[in-house]
Parts: sequence; C-alpha cells; structure tokens
Amino acid sequence: MFKRILIVLRILWTAGAQRIAINEYRWLKNLGYEPELVFLRKGNAKGYEEMLEDVNYKVIREGNGVLTPVLYAGTKLFARDRGMESTVDLDLIMKVPEIARREGADYIICHDQFAGMGGLKAKVKYGIPYSVFIHERVDKHSSPILGSLVDGLERRVLIAANKVFAVTERVADTVYRKHGVSAQVNYPGMDKISEASYSKKENYLISVSFWDYGRRPWDYLELAKNVDGYKFLMVGNWRLKQAREKFVEKLKYERMEEKVMLKEGVSESELQTLYDKSKFAVRFGYGEYGPASITIEAIQHTLPLIVNDELGTAKLIKEYEAGLVINGTNYSGIKEFLNSMDQTKYEVLQNNIKRLQQKYSWLNHVKMLVDI
Repeated sequence: MFKRILIVLRILWTAGAQRIAINEYRWLKNLGYEPELVFLRKGNAKGYEEMLEDVNYKVIREGNGVLTPVLYAGTKLFARDRGMESTVDLDLIMKVPEIARREGADYIICHDQFAGMGGLKAKVKYGIPYSVFIHERVDKHSSPILGSLVDGLERRVLIAANKVFAVTERVADTVYRKHGVSAQVNYPGMDKISEASYSKKENYLISVSFWDYGRRPWDYLELAKNVDGYKFLMVGNWRLKQAREKFVEKLKYERMEEKVMLKEGVSESELQTLYDKSKFAVRFGYGEYGPASITIEAIQHTLPLIVNDELGTAKLIKEYEAGLVINGTNYSGIKEFLNSMDQTKYEVLQNNIKRLQQKYSWLNHVKMLVDI
C-alpha cells in the first residue's frame, strides 16, 4: 500500500523514541519500503553516530532557533523538570507537510503527539495518511487556558490519525481515558543480541537514561550505598547541566566516586559491551508508563532487570519472571535479591527472558506500523 515512508521525530538525541525509530527504519527497509528519518532539530547529545550509519536521514535545523526561547517558555509549563533541549519547536513542526511533499511521502509515522501536529497538517493539506506513536502517558494539563488549548489540539491529532500506537498497555490506557481513542499497543522489538553467563559477568549494576531531575538520579546513588559488592554504572547524557553538577557534588560529598561511575557520550558499541559485562539492569520509574529503553535493551542482551512497578514494562517483567519488580525503591529488597543470586537462579531468569525475545520482534513491530 505504501512505498515512501517518513518517520518524523522532533529531536535527534540518544533517547528511547529515537532508538525505536532507527530500528523501524532498518526493518522497513528490509521489507522493501523506502523509509527516511526526519529529525526536526539536532540536540547536543552525543553517542548516536554509530546508530545512524547507513541510515537515510535528515536534520531540519541544528540547535535552537529564533523562536526557541518563546517556545521553551510554553514547553516549561508542561515539562518543568526538563531543559531547553525538550522545547516543542512549533516552527519546525509546521514544516512537516512541505517536507513530506518534497520527499514524495505517501505515509508519515509521527513519534509523539507533537510531531503528530505536523502529520495532521500534512493530511489536511495534501491528503497524506499518518500514524502517531505515543511514548509517554497523556494527562490533562493543569494550566487552565493553555492546557485546554493543548488538550484540544492533541485530541484532534489523535482522532484524525489513521492509527494511534502506544508503547505499553499503560500508555494506551491513558490515551483512551483522556481522549476516548483506542491506541494499539506495539512494543519495541526485543530480538536477542547477546547473552553472557553469570560467571562471565562483573559485579556491575547498570542504568541507562537521559538524565534529569525527573529521573531522580540520587535514588541510584542511595541504591549503590545500600548494596555490597557491586559497582553502579550510570550511563547516558544529561538534559540539564545543572542537574549533573549537583549530582556530581553529592557524589563527592558522599565519597562514592569509586562505587558510582558516570559514563557520558558512550558509543553504541561501548554500550553493548557494558550491558554484557553487567549482572543486572536497574531502572526506577516515577509516574512513567513508557517502557524505558533500558528495559527493552536489557532483554535483548538477556540481562535480568530490577525495576519498580511504576514503569510500563513492570507487568511484562513480572509476568515473565525476568527479574525483580519492587514497589518504590525498596533498597533492602534489592539487596536481599542480589545476595541470594547464584548461577542457577540467574540461568532461570535468562531462560525466562528468552521467552520475551521470542514473542516480541522488530518484524512484528513494523508490520503493525504499516497495517493501517
């Protein structure tokens, strides 16, 4: 039905949505489509270069524009814990229809409802069908006037879309509760990349994120203080320079520099190595209904997980017994879990993870995307 597919993202940085989109590009191409990635703005984060090798993509603007301070002020009302990197660039979003027409697109996949505004305009102006992929929970905004305006526009985007996808069941539930729109759950692919046995791994706990205040990095510091015999790898770039500076200051004050290692600007190949070295992946969520990219990537590396029950993938991990699911942070529960671990128990966890790898694939993911 479709041939030329544009995958549109607002920002090029090393986060979960971007990783999903890059995999979608590769698998769509394998199926004979002509996909292209369009990043409306390039962020400052590094570490994505390897991911984009042999990928047909374009960036509309490098960095901020003239309107960025104004648009950031509006964005800040809805995302108080994120920096200017998270600005919703309405000036760039409105360029999507002309980009789609120029590229000869006959279908647009929009990653998040804000990119979906461009898809809506392209459909109205040129009749190009579009889908919207929702990555995070949607809630009613507290701002009475601007919030109502954004809620109404979001509803228009979702209702007019040919298909709405959600990254987890919990995200899909919020879409339906807020807008009455049924979103199809479409987990990212979890195809196996690697597997290493318990005895061949090092005593590392790894967490990977795009760090900011909302990710509560200090909770991982507390975990490192409460477990014995493990070093903690905090991998990923920081949205806010100030957040990083405050965390490093606390790290030094607590004298934990030897136990907690910050790794920024990590290449894709180095990240794969770190996953294979680590014994467990850790991710706490705080009102996050998305999967957190580390949970998907850990499963791909047959790496058992320690997560709390607020993450969108917590139910999946608990159902398949792919690790430990806790309430809150529960450092003592994590400590007990780690202390009781041995080769046999670890093999059981890895065998359970293999069932997840077999059920969820990138092939099934992209087939769902084009079946609209």
